[in-house]
Amino acid sequence: HKSPILLQGPTSAGKTSLIKHIASATGYKCIRINNHANTDVQEYTGTYSTDKHGNIRFHEGPLVQALRMGYWVILDELNLAPSDVLEALNRLLDDNRELYVPEINETIKPHANFMLFATQNPAGAYGGRKTLSRAFRNRFIEIYVDDIPEQELPTILEKSCFRFFRFFRFFR
Repeated sequence: HKSPILLQGPTSAGKTSLIKHIASATGYKCIRINNHANTDVQEYTGTYSTDKHGNIRFHEGPLVQALRMGYWVILDELNLAPSDVLEALNRLLDDNRELYVPEINETIKPHANFMLFATQNPAGAYGGRKTLSRAFRNRFIEIYVDDIPEQELPTILEKSCFRFFRFFRFFR
């Protein structure tokens, strides 16, 4: 059973980049779902809409696809998500490790490779962020990510720019 991981820390501390880097280095596809005050559950699970032939069908959202395919998911800015979105995650975060999608009346168990990560900035220090309940946060392994040390910034920039220029030259 892979426990979900919550990374908390200041803006631009590299929380999302860290997860993406580890996923890439270990060969896992990683998708990011950004939360905001108006996020709704369908942005995670999917919705009914018409296909190219005009038929109405259910289009799976990124979380459902990740559960089925074994992707890693980053729920960015989790403490901006409305409470109904957090409630929809409860079964996935508890011992059941499943997601119920009422639109298709299906309970989805995660693929063995599926991993769930969340990031957030501290509540109070940044506008609109709420404090997640202790009961909700207890479902995660919490890791605090501090600001990037100033003396490491030149190395990070150098390596990032080197990769960018090498990539750029490839396409010239």
